Amino acid sequence: MRGIREFEEEVFEAIRTRKYVELPPVIWERGVATIKLRFRIRGVRGGFLQFYYNQENRKLSLAFVIGNNRVYGHDYIPAYGWHRHLFPSGNHDYSENGRRSVTVDEFMKGVDEILRDMMDKG
Repeated sequence: MRGIREFEEEVFEAIRTRKYVELPPVIWERGVATIKLRFRIRGVRGGFLQFYYNQENRKLSLAFVIGNNRVYGHDYIPAYGWHRHLFPSGNHDYSENGRRSVTVDEFMKGVDEILRDMMDKG
């Protein structure tokens, strides 16, 4: 079972080269068994990335939020498995592709694509 330190390292490794992510995180909460990291996104008003992991129950959440709306993400809940939230509405996707496990880096590649499309549309 992966620990919160490994998850934290995976997050920082995935975001360190992305110029649109503001460092340091605006929220960096680490408990005995949980971690939550939140990073602002440059150029997206009210935009942030949030990463959550609980090593005891293995719940994991990767979210891209604009305003107070989750617009894209992936979650893992042990009793149910993986699902994703589709851009731009954040609707749940339990299709075969939506239930596929993702790494933090794969999630960030999805964010990269969304931000590229948003910037292209102005």
